[in-house]
Amino acid sequence: MSLHALRHLICLEACEASGDARVAQWCAALPAGSRVAWVGGRPPVAVEHVPLSRADSLLGRDLDALVFDAAAGLSADALGAASGALRGGGVLLLILPGSPSSPASLFLKRFRRHLRCANGLCPGPDTAVSSWPMPQKRPPTDPAGGPCLTEDQHHAVQAIMDLAEKRSTPVLVITADRGRGKTAALGIAAAGLMAGSRSAGQGIDIGVTAPRLSALGPLFEQAKGLLPADAAQAPGLLRLGASTLMYRPPDRIPDPMPHLMLVDEAAGIPVQWLDQWLSAGLAARCPMVFTGTIHGYEGSGQGFAVRFRRTLAQRAPDAHHLYLNTPVRWAVNDPLETLMARGLLLDAEAAEDASMTDARPVTCEHKAFSREQLAGDEALLGDIFGLLTLAHYRTRPSDLQRMLDDPALKVVGLMHRGRVAAVALLADEGELGVGLCRSVWAGERRPQGHFLPVSLMLYGHMPPSGGMLRYRRVVRIAVHPAAQGRGLGTALLQALVEEAREAGIDLIGAGFGGTDPLLRFWTGQGFCPVRVGVKPEVSSGGWAVTVLQALTTEGQGVLDPVRAGFGRTLPMLLSDPLRGMAPDLAASLFQGLELSPLSGEDRRVIAAFAQGRRVYEACLPALHAGVMRGLAASTKSLAEDHRDALVMRVIQQRPWDTVARHLGVSGRKPVITVLRRAVAGLPD
Repeated sequence: MSLHALRHLICLEACEASGDARVAQWCAALPAGSRVAWVGGRPPVAVEHVPLSRADSLLGRDLDALVFDAAAGLSADALGAASGALRGGGVLLLILPGSPSSPASLFLKRFRRHLRCANGLCPGPDTAVSSWPMPQKRPPTDPAGGPCLTEDQHHAVQAIMDLAEKRSTPVLVITADRGRGKTAALGIAAAGLMAGSRSAGQGIDIGVTAPRLSALGPLFEQAKGLLPADAAQAPGLLRLGASTLMYRPPDRIPDPMPHLMLVDEAAGIPVQWLDQWLSAGLAARCPMVFTGTIHGYEGSGQGFAVRFRRTLAQRAPDAHHLYLNTPVRWAVNDPLETLMARGLLLDAEAAEDASMTDARPVTCEHKAFSREQLAGDEALLGDIFGLLTLAHYRTRPSDLQRMLDDPALKVVGLMHRGRVAAVALLADEGELGVGLCRSVWAGERRPQGHFLPVSLMLYGHMPPSGGMLRYRRVVRIAVHPAAQGRGLGTALLQALVEEAREAGIDLIGAGFGGTDPLLRFWTGQGFCPVRVGVKPEVSSGGWAVTVLQALTTEGQGVLDPVRAGFGRTLPMLLSDPLRGMAPDLAASLFQGLELSPLSGEDRRVIAAFAQGRRVYEACLPALHAGVMRGLAASTKSLAEDHRDALVMRVIQQRPWDTVARHLGVSGRKPVITVLRRAVAGLPD
């Protein structure tokens, strides 16, 4: 019964002088053998200590008691992660910053408001520790009851088994709120398949991926506990006879694909990578299971549900969808989970689609929201945060905390009939001192909160004096999915640019995981790319692109050399660290670059190649210069296969067989044919 019992909350104020002694007394009174963790601070007793920065390492754990020490400041991310490790019947002892000494925090003030509705115990100085709640006893396990704890979990396991045995559609999607046993279901099913294969004298290769290997600990633990004692285990690997359960990094598609592929916590994996897994699975006829947490502490599941399901509807329309509703770790309507959902907005939802049916720029009102307004209006705050979770990966409780507590962050949006149709987060940066600018440029300092000037001084060819100007960064911008494609994003961004210009901002910019459509959106509003990261972002799976627009003469004086430096380095980056970048994005990065004109000799060589009178290798320098100049002028006149061939072979210098596979041809000769036609169509 205890796994499905209610969890209890004890809340203390850090300013209480006797706090440590009373907490130590409570910890000492816990039943023998209790699984206890102390997060943050310094525990006064001998218990497992977990720093705030590693609170997510508790995910998948099964704690009887949790002490969360927020005396020095409440970390919303850490609390959201750690609280999920507490089992039903367990107790959370929460130590909050003392009211008299802590600085004003609208986030904490709002959280305390929700705390008062959570029916937790807030003992006064005279409340006896013996009256504080203790964890309920764990029930004895029932070996005959089977590993599944709910009917929902049983249905999920059976669906996975049917999928692996090809008795159902090739794609299964399992979604749920946290604590519903999705990951355990994968482990139970994997163990059943491995044991069944051994009994049949066969073997099965099961692959599993997740945002990180550590998140799969509960899955491997569950599977190992159900397999015979002779099952061999190593980090990220279980082996039973000829069967294996093996971890695969989310950014590396195995070749060949396994017999069954499990993608756990897909909500934390970039959609671009999920698309690659789906493509590989469908091509290899490999059954695939995708699981996603809809309302988790990272808050990214709603984006997964909206964006990846669009892809599935197009490419795997017969995919089977399961939703697990019943908790396995605590009781239905658990008050602690309700507190986390509301206090950290884990359950935030954007406005209903129906409310955006006729949203247009002319029907929307541009508004700026103060932190006080957001903290006092739950409906407005939920609309905004819900929209951000739909549009961005890794939207965490700390983003909510920053929205309410960071005076440097501005929140603006478009309101349609009282609901949020679009939202943007803005941060003012720059105006750094001369000495600090020089230290940044020399690589000695990296001040927080100044992404644009710091990154451009370090990596973007900007002189130290550029850090002294005023910048405004669009940290995030999102449009309601039901209102997209109607110009709301454009209208909001144009308003932001004009407001920045009127405020005397020198440069406005943004950084994002680059895709061709997204980059075209920004360049269409006068922004230009000035930097690209050399590794894909873990959060989005895309290459980090920084764009900038000058709003003053001084800003233009900084932008010009930065843009020129970008133009010099881009070709070299694309032929080495950015060789794997999608060709459409790579082509768009050249748009608008000012490049040297072609010489007469280069033009003659390019024409000779296009006409088949010269071999490829003899024309490389001229082709390289001509392709860059053509892409900088325009890519609209190029057919998609022509553009891709030019970028992948001439600019990125990818192997002939790689280019051929991308184009759907075989061998070098047909690629040469495409290149000759493409060169002939380059703009002059």
